[in-house]
Amino acid sequence: MIQTLQQDFDDALFNYAVDVSQSIEIGVKGDLNFPPLKLDTGKVLPFPLGTALIQVVHTSGTILARVGNFGDFNPPFKKDFERLATGEEETYRTISNISKIPSAEADSYRLISFPLDNSSKPQVILQIAVPMTLLETQIGNRLTMLQIGIPLVLLVATLGGLFFSSRALAPVKQMIQTAQGIDASELDQRVPVPEANDEIKKLSLTLNEMLSRIHQAFQSQERFVADASHQLLTPLAIVKGELEVMQKRDYDKKEVDAFLKSSLQEIDSLAKIVKDMLLLARVDAGLGGLNFQEIYLDELVFEAIGRVDRIANGKNIRLKFDILDDTGEGRKAVRGDYDLLLNLLVNVIENAIKYSPVNEMISISLAWQKENSKLTVSDRGPGIPQDQLNLIFERFSRGPNAERDSKGFGLGLAIAQKIAILHHAKLYAENKLGNGAQFHFEIKNI
Repeated sequence: MIQTLQQDFDDALFNYAVDVSQSIEIGVKGDLNFPPLKLDTGKVLPFPLGTALIQVVHTSGTILARVGNFGDFNPPFKKDFERLATGEEETYRTISNISKIPSAEADSYRLISFPLDNSSKPQVILQIAVPMTLLETQIGNRLTMLQIGIPLVLLVATLGGLFFSSRALAPVKQMIQTAQGIDASELDQRVPVPEANDEIKKLSLTLNEMLSRIHQAFQSQERFVADASHQLLTPLAIVKGELEVMQKRDYDKKEVDAFLKSSLQEIDSLAKIVKDMLLLARVDAGLGGLNFQEIYLDELVFEAIGRVDRIANGKNIRLKFDILDDTGEGRKAVRGDYDLLLNLLVNVIENAIKYSPVNEMISISLAWQKENSKLTVSDRGPGIPQDQLNLIFERFSRGPNAERDSKGFGLGLAIAQKIAILHHAKLYAENKLGNGAQFHFEIKNI
């Protein structure tokens, strides 16, 4: 900024020097002797920024003409001649020692040296010294403005920044305060959603979606704990009641054997529940607990049928297995955990047996498709009520048409669904036309 003011000042001084030089007439040049120079003082206008001191000087140091009260002040000129001889159009210098100038108008003067002849090495130059009053005033005003203005601007910018940032971050503060107040007993609360459609709104919506998922997970875990406690409590209560009855009187061997048989059945029930819960815990652990390998589903189906064959024979139910090759390319392999996929098939087939009437047939079909392998288990039972289709895969959920004497605790299909999800597969159920239900399992081929 100061350099710009200095440049403007020098430009004005240069224009003034040009005007003054045009008013000077130089006589015919002689042998190093110059006729008197004619300085038309009537054409010399005062410098617009102060009273100017004007002189014409020869390279020898002879003062050829002067205008203004120089007093004892003699402007330097030797170095100016040297610089002009090198091709410079004019030279400038600032003179701070002004004690010899009578009635000086400023603390410093600006001196311009301007050639009057056109030779490569000028012999006569015009020198003009003007006070730098206006320049000093302008610089002082600018410095004062900067000293006051910059802190003021910074203060206003800081206060404005704090104000706008506080307004912009107000929704974030509300979100933080709300989030800090949410604990396990208040997961139904949600952080406020600002009206502005910006990134903060997206953040609040994302947090609310996360809170909804956490809330659902907590509710599911609470239901699981409550249902598991109930399921574990029932066989324990039966065993305890029978023990208390046995304690009150003596029993013969036949009654003791019946009691032991009943107790063993309840203990088996407890062991089955604990085993299923441990399997659920393994499945909930995620992919880290899986042992993936190449598997053929037809082999799994045969093994699963072998495991449920005794249960099917108890109800005189026939198991029919068909393999369909929709592509004509032969067997298709899948990738998964052998034990978990076997558990899934056993649970689905067991479920079909449980809800099928006696003397019926369950159809199992495996279709090898181009992208997926699809397993379908069809029974001829009462089917699934429409309002139960989305609930049968929940933990401890049992259909209303389950036989009272059928064994089960509502964990089988929940485990099967978890296993399917871990394998990025689909397990779903639907009712057949007529009667019965169908369970479909689809998994991607290798």
